[in-house]
Amino acid sequence: MKKRYGVGLLAALLAGCAGNDGRNEDYRYTAPQALATNNTQTMQIPVDLVWSRAEKWFQEHGLQIENSQRGAGLMTANLQQAADGLKWLDCGTMGAKVVAGDPNVQVNLIITQSGDSSVATVNVKGNTQLFYVEASGDRVPAPSLTPVCVSRGELENSLFASLGD
Repeated sequence: MKKRYGVGLLAALLAGCAGNDGRNEDYRYTAPQALATNNTQTMQIPVDLVWSRAEKWFQEHGLQIENSQRGAGLMTANLQQAADGLKWLDCGTMGAKVVAGDPNVQVNLIITQSGDSSVATVNVKGNTQLFYVEASGDRVPAPSLTPVCVSRGELENSLFASLGD
């Protein structure tokens, strides 16, 4: 009888431990999986036109051009604490008591000429800060959580739609 009681108690303890790994689901952060995005487009229009359209697109979407080297074909732009940033970036999934701040978005655009065509290659990256949410609604920074942000492909698609004919 004692043996059965001991085995039953051990089984109950193990079952209880298997259901909870010590983490509260409300405070969970899971990094996103990077998706393959189409980040290169070839267009049958002059490089100067592509460059001008890119500058206009960045301005219309609130991205500040940091570096514009037309001769080298490199343009970089950023948007700090972008309200639309989570539309462009996937910064992972969070439990009910974790939120992401508005991310910083960084865009690198390379425009080159290839024969009679222009080729644009864009790379999008970003970062953000995570916060724990108190019952009062106050946000407490969570520096122990290191968020990762990857492109959703939305910014690239929107930019390419503006660059092409």
